[in-house]
Amino acid sequence: MSAFTIRPLHPVIGAEIQGLDLRDPLDPDTLRQLRAAFDDRGVLLFRGLDIAEEVQRHLVFALVGESVAPGNHRPAAYVSNRKEKGSAPYGRLLFHCDNMWSQTPQRVISLYGLSVEPPSAPTQFVSMAHAWDTLPDKLRARLEGLEARHGFGDDGYYPNRGGDADVIDAKMAETRSLVRPVGFRHPRTGRRLLYVSQQSTLDIVGLPPQENEALLSEIFAHLYRPQFVLEHDWREGDLVVWDNIATQHGRGTVKLQGPERTLRKVFGPISLDSDEVVTPNFSKVG
Repeated sequence: MSAFTIRPLHPVIGAEIQGLDLRDPLDPDTLRQLRAAFDDRGVLLFRGLDIAEEVQRHLVFALVGESVAPGNHRPAAYVSNRKEKGSAPYGRLLFHCDNMWSQTPQRVISLYGLSVEPPSAPTQFVSMAHAWDTLPDKLRARLEGLEARHGFGDDGYYPNRGGDADVIDAKMAETRSLVRPVGFRHPRTGRRLLYVSQQSTLDIVGLPPQENEALLSEIFAHLYRPQFVLEHDWREGDLVVWDNIATQHGRGTVKLQGPERTLRKVFGPISLDSDEVVTPNFSKVG
């Protein structure tokens, strides 16, 4: 059994795994501890690594009890303001889960710091499970039974609730939306999640516009309370893995001509014939 420690990063979300060499085979007890920490904390951090894409992918799959096989994964992508065709190369990202509009949402996401120059825009995380568990009674009663619609509008854009010009405005190649309960139950852990996000939620189904935005504002004020946000400042060799169903992520502002920020993005298991791949167009220059 590998000797390692699990250190909480925040009172309610995130844990750093210290002393574990991911290049070595992960024995059953190590996997059991990592999976328990992943399901409980939502975000795992490993620092000071020098790992290939295959090692990163193996861990991501192992955390949800699956093995890498032909047809169940995509090649790595890159979140970068330097790499050609890098994803999200500029701007600020509002809190969201990737592909909230998909019938088969991406389960696990990981980012590995390939080339990071300080000061680098941090990635922020919030727990939707903790947000649901701590809802005020009056708000919880109001949300029970409600559904929310997630996706991007007829113009191909996500709703911009950021209030400033720095919010990224990539245009999607197709229009997509999906309705899920506001109190969505995690398909693996069974925990209730406050399943709405600043970037991806279009509306609460059945509410008139003014009431809809007022209710969403109240939800966001609870979900994104500053004391419950985990902020990760990037270094080269950092690996961050998170549960993309239970955890939302956002990002500070990145500039095209600012310090380099190139992160290798490896996804968890997917079905390649699923509906979860839509190509964004990052056409803005700034």
